[in-house]
Amino acid sequence: MTAAPDRTEHVLELKQVSRQYGREVTIEALREVNLSLEPGDCLAITGPSGAGKSTLLNIIGCLDRPTSGNYFFEGIDTTTLSDHERAGLRSQRIGFVFQSFHLLPHRSVLENVMLADVYRKQSQRGRCERALAAIERVGLAHRADFLPSKLSGGERQRVAIARALVGSPSLLLCDEPTGNLDSKSAAEILDFLEQLNLQGMTLIIVTHDENVARRAARRVHIIDGTLTDITDQTSSRIPAEAAMKSDARGAPLPSGMAFRDLLEEAIAGMFARPLRTLLTMLGVVIGLTALVATVGLSFTANNRIISQFDELAATEVIVTGKSGLTGVDPLALPWDAAERLLRLNGVVAAGTMSAVDTSEVLVSASPVRDPRRQTAFNLAIHAASPSLFAAVRADLESGRFMDEGHSQRMDRVAVLGPTAAQRLGIVSVEHLPAITIGDYRYLVIGILRGVARQPALLGSVIIPEGTARHDFGLQRPLSVVIETRIGAASLIVQQSPLALRPDDPSALRVEFPPEPQRVRDAVQSDLNAMLLLLGGLSLIVGAIGIGNITLVSVMERIGEIGLRRAIGATRKHIAIQFLLESATMGIVGGILGASLGVLIVVAVSAYQVWTPVLDPAAPILAPVVGGAIGLVSGTYPALRAARLEPVEALRN
Repeated sequence: MTAAPDRTEHVLELKQVSRQYGREVTIEALREVNLSLEPGDCLAITGPSGAGKSTLLNIIGCLDRPTSGNYFFEGIDTTTLSDHERAGLRSQRIGFVFQSFHLLPHRSVLENVMLADVYRKQSQRGRCERALAAIERVGLAHRADFLPSKLSGGERQRVAIARALVGSPSLLLCDEPTGNLDSKSAAEILDFLEQLNLQGMTLIIVTHDENVARRAARRVHIIDGTLTDITDQTSSRIPAEAAMKSDARGAPLPSGMAFRDLLEEAIAGMFARPLRTLLTMLGVVIGLTALVATVGLSFTANNRIISQFDELAATEVIVTGKSGLTGVDPLALPWDAAERLLRLNGVVAAGTMSAVDTSEVLVSASPVRDPRRQTAFNLAIHAASPSLFAAVRADLESGRFMDEGHSQRMDRVAVLGPTAAQRLGIVSVEHLPAITIGDYRYLVIGILRGVARQPALLGSVIIPEGTARHDFGLQRPLSVVIETRIGAASLIVQQSPLALRPDDPSALRVEFPPEPQRVRDAVQSDLNAMLLLLGGLSLIVGAIGIGNITLVSVMERIGEIGLRRAIGATRKHIAIQFLLESATMGIVGGILGASLGVLIVVAVSAYQVWTPVLDPAAPILAPVVGGAIGLVSGTYPALRAARLEPVEALRN
């Protein structure tokens, strides 16, 4: 940064300043402009459209850089300043009043004026009071809480002037300040600007209006980039009050912004259009809801699967005779095997079961769905002790189970599995249906609905053990099914051979099905894969939505971006603001998604009568994931907003 002490009596001084645009075809917007302005001056810049007025004003306002030449502001060579330092100069020393007002429509008058203090990295203490003082200065204290849409054109311009005056600038730049006003409002604004000049404010006014130009103490005219001073320099007024402001105030501080201000501006920008923001967050909400619900339901289902395995597989023990060269020993188990095992501590139920080798089963004479279906079926026949039904957790559809009396009396009764009953066409036991097994007729007294263990029983005909001994020569039970208490299975595995065959425990084989970890893992893996895929797709859609909406928002808010750059925002401030907006949308979407995901897990668990199990990390990490998605999807729009030149943004 270079300072020129001999120029501190000037507010600004341009030395041979030129500005060119284009590379292949060069356009000279300004040609070797020389201009100086002293404290308290009021300068009007006139000229036809396209002559270079706006270009000159942009260079004076440090919104643009000259191609060649030097521009000193209060003795500071602005051509050597960094972007942050130029932004600091704009925020602390230069006030802007635009033809289009550039008021944020979703912010009140007070908030619009307070915006000028945001980029000075000052404490918020006293900010409201300074803004209210500026609003009162322009005569709008009674409308401080109004939105710009409720104000007239003249009032909006007064708000813009109040915003420019908050920082007590050395120079007030007015670009067609009356261009959008009616004659009465224009006159009021000009009167107020004249009062400001009389109080010592240095003014530069760009105008097409001769009435406005005549009010200035000094006037320059520009044509084709060439500046002509058409006012006698001696007519320039320097009020006494301005003499006190002629001392240079030193180098301006770089533009800065407190994080609290940055966050508040991002939140205000996000909720300026609440419906659009809500729709933008919807994709993230759906995706994270699916993810949180996925994790929760996965844990809940896994817990349910484990519980069922614990209740069934982990509590089931099957004892059979060992296989030899001639097959399984048919005499290995005693007839009272169930009674012996029930004496062991930890056994809940026990029952014997044997497969009976018979000929085909023939349907008897009544009652069936279709009498023509009285034909032969190859069905499995099992002989069972009455206690087997408890051991396999059998459930009746109709009728009753066999009891001990049926076996002792060798009654010819049968219980059908549901699949067997369906094949035989027997739908109920009300009318005493009968079936023929070999040469014997059996009365069907019950039909099973299902069994938790031994699924082979679902498609078989079950008869009493005593009857099987008499009719089919069953010698001994072939297996015994044991249900244990949870955790007692390993002990029963050791004790059951001794209880059943104390003479030769090695003659028995004990089956204790291990926990089917692979099955559980496969079920959980498939469920996770399906729901994670849905959640991932939703998150991708949400990220694209945030990116698109943020990009659209950038295009719609170009004027706002230009305003913020004019009052001191740097590229970094603009980029971070838009990134924070998109990240905040992602975080809010993550919070909503986590909440909905938890509710879904609880609702599904309540409906299924399950115990909900939630990973505490899932709802906590959901906002983090949402924020990360917002950051990633908002990066390109934020960079695009930051790359916008303030001159281009204000022009659009």
